Amino acid sequence: MTNLEAAPQEDICPPAGPEGISGPCVVLWPEREVPLGGVRAMNVRRTLPQRGLPTIGAWCFLDSFGPDRTAMSVLPHPHIGLQTVTWPLAGNIRHRDSVGSDVVVRPGELNIMTAG
Repeated sequence: MTNLEAAPQEDICPPAGPEGISGPCVVLWPEREVPLGGVRAMNVRRTLPQRGLPTIGAWCFLDSFGPDRTAMSVLPHPHIGLQTVTWPLAGNIRHRDSVGSDVVVRPGELNIMTAG
């Protein structure tokens, strides 16, 4: 979803007219079910990336999970050159990694993990 053009050209956007947007607006992107961690994994609701929104800056994914009767379970997997942000609204989420970090993130807390 990143712009991979070797020499991207700058687009000059004209000011919005009567038919255009003249100020702030809200855009709702639909979420879709995505298996996290393979076919036997749990499903998350993924909002980003979207085909209609090809450049999303530093964000790779925007997922939501739960509430669910089944606990969140994600097998060990690599993260290279990215950050994850975990912000639980309800319930606890346990993050463990290969350097020995073991953290329980609770509602109202924010966890940022930097990898690679």
